[in-house]
Amino acid sequence: MAVKEFAARQAAKRMLPLVSRMSDKDLEKVLSVAAKLTPHEFGSSMVSSLQKMCHEQHPTIEFFRRVVRQANPHVRERLMNSFVIKNHWYGSLRREEIRKKEGLSVPNTFIISPTMRCNLRCSNCYAANYDTKDDLEPEIIDRVLTEGEDLGIFFVTILGGEPFIRPDLWGIYQRHSDILFHIYTNGTLIDQEVARKLAELGNVIILFSLEGLEEETDARRGKGIFQKVMRGMDNLREAGVIFGFSVMVTRQNVETIISDEFNDMLIAKGCLFGWHFLYIPSGLGPDVSLMPTAEQRELMRLRGAQRIREEKPILVFDFWNDAPFVGGCIAAGRHFFHINSRGDAEPCIFVHLATDNVKQKSLKDVLSSPYFRGIRSRQPYDRNLLRPCMIIDQPHVLREICAEFCPYPTHDGADTLITTLCGELDMHSAEAAKVLDPAWERDFVARGFVSPEVI
Repeated sequence: MAVKEFAARQAAKRMLPLVSRMSDKDLEKVLSVAAKLTPHEFGSSMVSSLQKMCHEQHPTIEFFRRVVRQANPHVRERLMNSFVIKNHWYGSLRREEIRKKEGLSVPNTFIISPTMRCNLRCSNCYAANYDTKDDLEPEIIDRVLTEGEDLGIFFVTILGGEPFIRPDLWGIYQRHSDILFHIYTNGTLIDQEVARKLAELGNVIILFSLEGLEEETDARRGKGIFQKVMRGMDNLREAGVIFGFSVMVTRQNVETIISDEFNDMLIAKGCLFGWHFLYIPSGLGPDVSLMPTAEQRELMRLRGAQRIREEKPILVFDFWNDAPFVGGCIAAGRHFFHINSRGDAEPCIFVHLATDNVKQKSLKDVLSSPYFRGIRSRQPYDRNLLRPCMIIDQPHVLREICAEFCPYPTHDGADTLITTLCGELDMHSAEAAKVLDPAWERDFVARGFVSPEVI
């Protein structure tokens, strides 16, 4: 494996700089050879899909050219090592080996929040509840990352709070150089010096949190924040660091975030990918009136992430509307789970209810817990994969799981999802069904769609 990894790195080092200058025809030939050399079915299938996109002149191919043009040589090399060779090649083989030998589902990523503290005070955010005593100890973070590598996980998302308020994390990113760290930030601390350090590391990609354009972002995050984020993007682009964006979708910003104006602005700034997350009424001051309506969710499906991917050279994903392509809910270790700053292992970044803590248990023990296994055994929760979520789409499932496994709330008020908000969540679910069930039958079932993860 070491020899193969070395050969792959050397080949990529020589070929990647040429990608941005290759014709579509030449790139298609290169991908054809790569598909034959890829050592397992998943990787070969992925490369073959890229080959087909190249033949069809799909915007995704221009996205890859943008990655090559924008990333500095060191970042390109680290990206190839961590994301492609380690996570998608060696990691997938290792995860499959564990699944076959031990019957354990190992996700391809996990999320960890080293701190929940933040230098901003955005409305409806739970970060205001935390201080330094709640930070996760660096030795625990190191141990968890090492255990993840042993399990074949080389792609780790860092959340907060605001991760960049913890200077000790720089050493952790450096020590775990085979991991690609995917960091969500409010962007206010990404100055030129931070951009330079990120470029030197090479194994970190950044997602800037936005609420939309300047008006929407400053309304929630504070006056002047949008422009600070724009400067942060400029700093990373100039340093050759890969970055994207993240948007919390509310009833108030749907039209903006799916607009060409917003997405063209992000492309011009250098964003290469992005995520749409529906507002979930958890954390500090949950407000169900911010939840997008069923009609807005359908608008997001028709005019949002998938449409943007098809028309523009940027990869935008929708945590809900892309669920059919991953078989529904991916929480509780199916594809990811969350470790909060106190070490609690939560099935999802929005479900702040846990039965285990990584300070007392290993990652393998957490993934094997009855709580996580119980959630995974119920996935998908409904045949309609456009309504995949056990919080807002199938709230009765979350209540059943909590009744059976009795998880504890990981912060004050976390249990409102299964107590005081039950009626409103049930009502939201019923309204969503009226719109999304016919859409599922019409646009998926009638066309013979079968999710690749539930075949």
